[in-house]
Amino acid sequence: MIVEVTRDSVARWLRWLSLAAFSVMVATSPLRGRITLVGRRTVPIYGDFTDVLLFAADAALLVTLATWAASLVLARRRPLLGPRFLTLAVAVLLAIAMIGIPFAVDPALTSHTVVRFLLLAALACYVRNEITSLYRMVIPVAAMLISQGIVAIGQVVAQESLGLDAFGERELDPATGVSVVTTRDGTRILRAYGLSDHPNLLGGVVAFGLLVVIGAALSARGRTSTLGGVSLAIGSATLLVTFSRGAWLGFVTGLIALAVIVGFGPERRGLRLLAAAVALVGLSMAPFFLPYRDVFRARTDTSGTISTEARSVNERATLAEATTEIVADNVLLGVGIGNLPLAIRDAEPDFIYDYQPAATVLLDVTAETGVIGGIAYLVILVGPWVALARNRLRWTAEVAGASALLMAITVVGLFDYYPWTYLPGRIWSWLALGLWASVYERARMRSTDAD
Repeated sequence: MIVEVTRDSVARWLRWLSLAAFSVMVATSPLRGRITLVGRRTVPIYGDFTDVLLFAADAALLVTLATWAASLVLARRRPLLGPRFLTLAVAVLLAIAMIGIPFAVDPALTSHTVVRFLLLAALACYVRNEITSLYRMVIPVAAMLISQGIVAIGQVVAQESLGLDAFGERELDPATGVSVVTTRDGTRILRAYGLSDHPNLLGGVVAFGLLVVIGAALSARGRTSTLGGVSLAIGSATLLVTFSRGAWLGFVTGLIALAVIVGFGPERRGLRLLAAAVALVGLSMAPFFLPYRDVFRARTDTSGTISTEARSVNERATLAEATTEIVADNVLLGVGIGNLPLAIRDAEPDFIYDYQPAATVLLDVTAETGVIGGIAYLVILVGPWVALARNRLRWTAEVAGASALLMAITVVGLFDYYPWTYLPGRIWSWLALGLWASVYERARMRSTDAD
């Protein structure tokens, strides 16, 4: 049997390989296991802010883009871009980041970070062209939710790590310097890490994944699977036991955005499916409410009497103030993308907290890329909602799912910096941007045909 090999057949195989690599990237996106390519840590700044690292998701991302680019060349295809306002805003943000390299606090670090963001922009373009429905993401997202969830729930129940250090699990002990919730009686309760670097990061990525699963079910008009239901149940419980307030709020606002767009769009029957999904989420979380009621009280306490919670609030306020001063002193080009912790160290050598970005992403972007970069990023955040407000005919269930994901990432970015700074947050931020552009453009074409 002779198999004829043509340019088109090779291009098709490369496209399938790129999709497989993309799926691996999504499934491994929260993993903290890494290889240090270049150690550049500047004490006392956390090494992840300055070292050149290679994560599993990095490798999968590189394979995704390389095989996709090769398929484009062989098939003589041009990739499609997103809506003009998004394409222009992304181009301006990346251009400002590149222009700022010679003027950065650490030009080498900025150069490395710029390359990372160029790859992430290429990822958004890949998703815009190749991920033709939310449903295509269910399997990798489910793999991520189930694998992380089993480990995370086990950690919280056992109140210690599970011996999975070979897979990047951190050494977890509530008595040591890991993230815990301190209750009113002084008990330290370990938060769920899974195989990620921090509970907040895990909570955010899980929230994003849950919205993809729910959005896929709605856009597929109820065509659900056992895998989707199991991942939704495990992921919901995982989200709860990360005890991440930002992730909780991002998930809830994402659900609200989903409900509004579906409810006021042309596919209102999706509301019943959404109600069923929310019911499953509630049932999956219910077994953890009573055993950890003191933890939830502590995480929602506003009296300031719990020292660890008060410290968290004070730290965020102090970092925001320091970052605002950095913005005022570096209005035009910022301090260089990825350089904010170094800039705070140089400005305040006696800083009482860890050197890290502020908890608000837009503020961090403006500090690192200047006011023009900040405006470009603001357009990326707000532009999709302006576009949706102008045409309700494009409010399909698929658009609702992608918009809910964008909403969740935006809200999380008001309370934590990882959508801009850490690889998992970056991957999901740019993936969501490409996904929204993809489904919005398809909805636009359908509404144009209808006219």
